[in-house]
Amino acid sequence: MLNDRQYMRQPNARDFESGRKVLLGLIIANIIMYLMPSQELTASLALSIHGLKSGQIYQLVTAMFMHGSFSHIFFNMWALYIFGSIVAPILGGNRFMALYLISGLTGNLLWLLANFNSPQPAFLLGASGAVFGVMLAVAMLTPQVRFMMLFFPTPVKVTTLIIVYAMIEIFSELGRLGVNNIAHLAHLGGFIGAYVYLKFIFGRTIPWDPLRFISGGGQKLNSNSAYSRNEYRRNPEPPPRNASEGPVSQRELDALLDKISRTGINSLEPHEMERLRRAREQMQNNARKQ
Repeated sequence: MLNDRQYMRQPNARDFESGRKVLLGLIIANIIMYLMPSQELTASLALSIHGLKSGQIYQLVTAMFMHGSFSHIFFNMWALYIFGSIVAPILGGNRFMALYLISGLTGNLLWLLANFNSPQPAFLLGASGAVFGVMLAVAMLTPQVRFMMLFFPTPVKVTTLIIVYAMIEIFSELGRLGVNNIAHLAHLGGFIGAYVYLKFIFGRTIPWDPLRFISGGGQKLNSNSAYSRNEYRRNPEPPPRNASEGPVSQRELDALLDKISRTGINSLEPHEMERLRRAREQMQNNARKQ
């Protein structure tokens, strides 16, 4: 029966909305944990070498919900909202939650491996590894999205941001540059976890592969993906209001993603949400066919 085939079904609106709900839930959970006044609780949930050696394995997860200062949680949650608003509706709730946890976990593990035999007491807390994983997901799934940067006059592609951030983290770790309490390895570990997870889900249909960019001598967007692009238009044509049937064109998708990057996912109208759901379904179908 045609209705048994995934590409003949209507997109599940609840699954689409679940991405945004999980994003909001993660932000609220981080804020609640930050507002906990107990220093003993923070110390017990942060990732520490002593705690891991004592069998407190849960710290690998709880540490990504703990923050040490207002500026720490503010910038992490701001970045999680900005980047998560783009990618959470694409992945859906379960996959976005997995992305967050896997990125945070691999970030914590990489930091742990580098500091496990450190003679100095060491601990780690913060959602930075998970946030960096979400940032990479935006670059890999929507590579033509652009952001306005403070003190920079023109919009910058998210792929450029990711490459610059990665290089900064690598050089900072190798040269021990910057503030000593910044866990650069946790950020890089978040990149690694997100990359492996997204490649596992989408395989060769991923629109932008940073490793292919490095080895192939340039950015190559996968033409088989619903999110690939031949050209970025600064003022793309908005989707028609009566467009509820048929595949989502590249120009239409550019318009939707550009609107999300400028004003957030909540600014989409119902017919635009439906078209974005359809685009997500197209991407998933392409991945299954590979």
